[in-house]
Amino acid sequence: MTSRKSARAGEVGRRIGIRDVAQATGLSITTVSHALHGKGQIAPATRERVRRAAEELGYRPDPVARGLVSGRTGILGLAVGHMSDRPWAGTYRPYYAAFSAGATMTAVERDYALVVVPSDPASGLWARVPMDGLIIVDPVREDPLLADCARRRMPVVTDGRPIDPGYEDVPTVESDLEHGMAEVLDHLRDSGARRVGLLSGPEPDAYTQDSERLYREWCAAAGRPALVETPAASEDPVEAALRLLSGPDRPDAVHGLNETYGQALVIAARRLSLRIPDDLMVSVMRESDQSCGTEDWDVPLTALSLDARRLGAESVTILIDVLDGKAPRNVMVPCTVVVRRSTLRA
Repeated sequence: MTSRKSARAGEVGRRIGIRDVAQATGLSITTVSHALHGKGQIAPATRERVRRAAEELGYRPDPVARGLVSGRTGILGLAVGHMSDRPWAGTYRPYYAAFSAGATMTAVERDYALVVVPSDPASGLWARVPMDGLIIVDPVREDPLLADCARRRMPVVTDGRPIDPGYEDVPTVESDLEHGMAEVLDHLRDSGARRVGLLSGPEPDAYTQDSERLYREWCAAAGRPALVETPAASEDPVEAALRLLSGPDRPDAVHGLNETYGQALVIAARRLSLRIPDDLMVSVMRESDQSCGTEDWDVPLTALSLDARRLGAESVTILIDVLDGKAPRNVMVPCTVVVRRSTLRA
């Protein structure tokens, strides 16, 4: 019988396989395989003997071979629907970073790897990186990622609902914008705002569309005019903020759909000699109520905080559940309004 020492001292850099464990224990490859994978009628003492030998030798299952047997790669993909859009990097990167952190931690805890893949499925990387399933952040209209997953019959979960018809069965994770937008807009009204505006965005995703729709519905219910401004795709949002704040019936409070728009509103207010919060109250969307940023500005901004970490964690959990054969489900994650000085009038 080959000793464990001699088996370990073989070719340097060679992966230790089941054959090495079999040689070290004097058992057949089939017996060792069954013992390591919990199969067959193997005596408990034999299973323990094989486990100890495998541990001493440094045996680790071959992920490729294991994938061929199980049909799983142990890899989940993560993509952003409009990550390639130029304005995206400066507006939603903090949200995406927090989302990715939550998704990564949950994937590792569930013994999966998480890889970021291009938003264009035509990229060669899709063919080189096999995935068990994909998480799409903010799917867009006619989203090529969703269409490709449907063709491949790849399990998919979206952060934000798909906009196009035909994807009603895709499990989604969403922020509870219906309650969150109502809460932040009510706060602006209750703080003394008479005309509440919205600095929206050009992104073709559900978050932007739903936020604007909920804002308009709130204005209609409150009997107030809807004052919406949207930067063009390549426009500095400060210019859009200046347009919104320069009219004769300018708003005295504005909610921005991200932190970049909040900064743009602050800059525009200074250029127009508007005092915050006396002349203009400002609130923004944030990825978390725990992260640093808006509270460190000259004017700490009130925020509608989305729990991006939890959204990422929930997306991974649902995707793995689907892979395990469980029924797909949708999750709604609450939002939190964090009041700061930008909306606190004397």
